[in-house]
Amino acid sequence: MWILKKLIKLKLLKISIEKHSKQAVRLLCAKTEEDRSLSSRARDWLQTQERYKDHEHVLFSSYLEQQADHMSYALKRSFLIKGKLKRYYNQMEEMTKDWQPSIIPKNWMDDYEFYRGSQEDLVDKQDNNLGKADITMPSSKVPCNGCGALLHCQQRTKPGFLPLEIFGGRTETELKSIICQRCHFLKYYNISLDVEVTPQFYVDTIARIQNEFALAVIIVDLLDFPCSIWPGMQGLLGHKRPVFIVGNKVDLLPRDCNSYLDHIKECLKKEVLKAGFDSLNVKHVSLISAKTGYGIEELITQLQKIWAYKGDVYLMGCTNVGKSSLFNILLNSDYSRPGNADIIPKATTCPWPGTTLQMLKFPIYRPSDIRVYERVKRLLAARSIKGEEAKLFKGKSKKAATLTDVTPKGEVGNTFARESSSEVNDAFSVSLGVRPITALDARSKVYQASKWLYDTPGVMHPDQITSLLTSEELTRIQPQRMITPRAVRLQPGMSLFVGGLARLDFLESDAEDLEWLQVFLFASSKLPMLIGETQHGEELYNKYLNTPLLQFPFGDASRLSRWPGLSPFQQRLTAKGYTVKPKCKELTCSSDITLSTAGWISLRIPVDVECKFQAWTPQGNGVYVRTPSLIPHAYRLIGKRIRNSLAYNIAKPFVFQK
Repeated sequence: MWILKKLIKLKLLKISIEKHSKQAVRLLCAKTEEDRSLSSRARDWLQTQERYKDHEHVLFSSYLEQQADHMSYALKRSFLIKGKLKRYYNQMEEMTKDWQPSIIPKNWMDDYEFYRGSQEDLVDKQDNNLGKADITMPSSKVPCNGCGALLHCQQRTKPGFLPLEIFGGRTETELKSIICQRCHFLKYYNISLDVEVTPQFYVDTIARIQNEFALAVIIVDLLDFPCSIWPGMQGLLGHKRPVFIVGNKVDLLPRDCNSYLDHIKECLKKEVLKAGFDSLNVKHVSLISAKTGYGIEELITQLQKIWAYKGDVYLMGCTNVGKSSLFNILLNSDYSRPGNADIIPKATTCPWPGTTLQMLKFPIYRPSDIRVYERVKRLLAARSIKGEEAKLFKGKSKKAATLTDVTPKGEVGNTFARESSSEVNDAFSVSLGVRPITALDARSKVYQASKWLYDTPGVMHPDQITSLLTSEELTRIQPQRMITPRAVRLQPGMSLFVGGLARLDFLESDAEDLEWLQVFLFASSKLPMLIGETQHGEELYNKYLNTPLLQFPFGDASRLSRWPGLSPFQQRLTAKGYTVKPKCKELTCSSDITLSTAGWISLRIPVDVECKFQAWTPQGNGVYVRTPSLIPHAYRLIGKRIRNSLAYNIAKPFVFQK
């Protein structure tokens, strides 16, 4: 008993010493009488503001925090210990270096197999090196293999244009093997040529299926919803149209708990129903990654099980959600007839929206009993291999897990693919690699009773800002790997800038004791954060636009003149804190504020506390309050708060918790 009393006395003595030592340090460090009345946190905040004295009204900048002059001591020491300071500087130099637009080479026509001649003699310099047009030559009836538009040489701004030097004299068979000029530049030079396509053109193209008995597969970008769920889609499809909902880019969402995929699926279904879809028409909801192949095999299984061979299938959705990427994967899978991939070229895929201008298609493989049996055998064999891989991962320490280990991925096989026989070393044999020009003839008797899968053109959602960005800007702001959330603290009267693409003002809270609000930014790591005073928000935006502190948009005066700037959303946003699970003792993120294509901000608001915000985006579009939060346990994915800073340390974008 006396040992326990002694331990208690020692503990109390230790607490007393720590308390008095902190008071002594505070008195010694205080320079004035006023400083002695401040807490250590208040003095830290004053030191934070002191570091930004050369940038008036700026309270935090993710760009300046990486510079040696502004980096806090704690962050600098952390980087030096981990040996990452040099890598960070190289990363920032790569992000802030001057961007040079892609240049079209003078001999680009030589890329086409059927071009014969010297382009320097044929192309006039006044034609911008894009080839000649001839309005008198009739258009062909052959669609482009990349976007589906009919090939012609009449007008450059019309979809499907080919220069006269390439189009003239070509037979129908030869035209079936080439792509239009716009798809060629997108594929090989990452340059998007302007074409005259009105929104009504998209609507008229998709409205053809209203009277058809067909399945609509609605593809949604999980990084940009509900902005990638077109509100008028249900009206075009009809109120009795069966639909599949497919959420793409799931590999880019961070893992905040073990069941995060189930929660994401529930959030997706909820937003789809809010957009006007009937729950009775939604036959299946799935999450996929057209990049890693995750969920594709399960989607094919559900298509064959639920829809079977009842009618055609249409891939639909807004621009840049991954329809063409999914089309290309299905073309080489069990859902397509064997041999289709050899005669049907792949659709053009590019970060720039609107790459599909007309419908592309391939015949669906009928899922007969024997074919389904062969497919199930292959999937079971693959599942056993995955089971062994899962056992190996369980034996591996979770602390040593990497991003590759946790990223959702899968292999898409083809049960009925034709195996190429080994070539015989014979002088009189013909190589299998040399094949004549072949193309699929949909009017052939072989395909008269076939059902088809169509890749439809995308519809530009009015809330998307992709049309306002250049191809280089769009490529940079799109995440290429699992998103790592970045956390900061805000007080009423502070504004958070997401590059130059969005801004969120924290206006007020109904809780008097709420000193700070923790928020999480989910966006590309190349989009810098800047926190400033709300009353000087417009002044800060105009001052630092096209500088490293905001970075996006970037370019010369001509580029910036086309940028509309930021406009406030038509009404103030209200978000209230609550617990996602009643028995959960942790304070989770209750709501998200979407900022169109820029990303979204999660709010960790205390329970029953109401906060008000004002969002700013280009033209005031793309702002929604999404409840519940898509990543409610985002606080598990960050480190401790950086001393003398509003930001928190960045951690791994995945955890292994319930």
